[in-house]
Amino acid sequence: MSAAASPSTAQLQADALADEIQRRVAAQRRELLDAAAREADEIRARARVKARRQMRRAIGELRAAGRQRTQQLLAALETAARQQASQRALDALAAAWPRLSDALARRWNDANARSRWLNAQLALARSRLPAARWVLRHPAKWSAAERDALRALLEARGVTDARMQADDRVGVGLVIEADGARLDSTPQALLADRGFVEAALLAALESGPTGARP
Repeated sequence: MSAAASPSTAQLQADALADEIQRRVAAQRRELLDAAAREADEIRARARVKARRQMRRAIGELRAAGRQRTQQLLAALETAARQQASQRALDALAAAWPRLSDALARRWNDANARSRWLNAQLALARSRLPAARWVLRHPAKWSAAERDALRALLEARGVTDARMQADDRVGVGLVIEADGARLDSTPQALLADRGFVEAALLAALESGPTGARP
C-alpha cells in the first residue's frame, strides 16, 4: 500500500474527534429536546391546573351569583307577598269597619247573644269595679221583661243593690258605673280605640272560620 493511500495518524485522530464532537452534539441536542419536552409538559400541566382552578373559580362565582340572585328573587317575592297581604288587610278593614256597628247591633238584638254579652260584661265588672252601689244605664226602649232578665243576671252574681236607669243615649250595650269607675259596652266605647279594634279584627280574619266565636 502506498503512503498516499493510507490515512495518517493525524487524520484518524481528526476523524475520531469529529465523530466524538458529533456524538456529543447529538447527545446535547437530545438532552435539550428532552428538557424542552419536559418543560413543555410542565407548562401544559401548570396550564391545566390553572385552567381547572379558573374553571372552579368561575363555577363558584356563577353559583354564588345564582344563589344571590335566587335570594334576591325570594326576597322580592316575599316583599311582594307582604305588600299584597297588607293591601288585602287594608281592603278588608276598610270594608269591615263601616259594618261593625251594625254587626254589634244585630248581636245585641239577638236574645241569646245579648245574654252572653251581658254575662261577660257583668263578670268583668265584678272583677274591676267596686262591689256595691252599681248604676246600670240601659237602653230606654227596653221592655219590662228585658229589665227583669238583667236583674236576674245581677242576682245570680250576688249583686242586689244595683240601680237600673233607662238612658235615651244608650241604644245598644250597657253602661255600668260605680264610685266614678265606668265599664261601657256601647258601640261608641267598644269601637273608640280603632287601632286595637283593627288589630283584633285582623287577628280574627287571619284565623279564619276556626277562630270565630259564637
